[in-house]
Amino acid sequence: MIDVLVIGAGISGLLCASELQRAGVSVRVLDKGRGVGGRMATRRMGGGRFDHGAQFFTVREPSFQSYVDEWLQAGVIQEWFRHAPSDSNAAGYPRYCGRSGMTDVAKYLCESLEVHRSQTAVDVVSTSNTWEVWTATGEVHRCRYLVITAPVPQALALLDTSSADYAGLELAALRAVRYDLGLATLATLDGPSGLANHGACPVGESPITWIADNQQKGISIDVPAVTIHASPEFAQEHWDSADDVRGALMLEAASAHLQSSVLEYSCHRWGFTLPLNPYPQAYFHNSDLSLLLAGDGFGGPRIEGAALSGLAASRVLLDTLSGG
Repeated sequence: MIDVLVIGAGISGLLCASELQRAGVSVRVLDKGRGVGGRMATRRMGGGRFDHGAQFFTVREPSFQSYVDEWLQAGVIQEWFRHAPSDSNAAGYPRYCGRSGMTDVAKYLCESLEVHRSQTAVDVVSTSNTWEVWTATGEVHRCRYLVITAPVPQALALLDTSSADYAGLELAALRAVRYDLGLATLATLDGPSGLANHGACPVGESPITWIADNQQKGISIDVPAVTIHASPEFAQEHWDSADDVRGALMLEAASAHLQSSVLEYSCHRWGFTLPLNPYPQAYFHNSDLSLLLAGDGFGGPRIEGAALSGLAASRVLLDTLSGG
């Protein structure tokens, strides 16, 4: 039996767990993946390294800034670029990334946490003052408070196994939360990409919205490697297409921006990217069941939004645990 079990090792769940542990609360994190970080993801291919989900993050709130300052001091993150066409002021503001990839932040947070990877939660049971969470491998975890930071549809599908009235009148609002699909094409090149602005290239025309040079970014030192993100409409249309179809179409659209040829490419699908209509509060809390939901489906589409949702959830739990 532990105080708090957090399902989901993305930025929201890891920051929530970090705050709880710093306050002396016993906490454990489960994640279905072999890695951690959610969409703050980095992978290797053809000798290159690619950030294939979230590309960077920004900071606006002091509560998140304190963590970012710690990561900067520890050498976990770096400033990638400061100016973008959408910036409202000439000075711009920092866009941060991990020194060797976006997953660096999650790995750093995990160093001080108990994290169980490759553990898919498949069944939950709420009894008096206790949650039981069963995994696909047959493990059971018992806790006083349950926090789920997975995408909202996945969180609700898991809670549906409990047969409990876990959301009451708010269930319809939670079920209404929707996400864009995402599709990334990762490609190694036979030379420099030629992209300006430190390799960060927003693209206005479909089927692609973004190209990033991971070599200029500093994470793929030896091999020119680009990440290309599709528009949500293209991802929807080509969700089940073969890579040699959808990848080829995205590379053709990107070719006008690249000065070198593609050597190798692969596509990656994201079932949940940006939340289209986040829940109106920073978290969902059922105090009677000792249940909290958090994540970007509550805090908003930016990494900082997910982070702030996790931090807000931790404050609720700490207040509850202290009898406040």
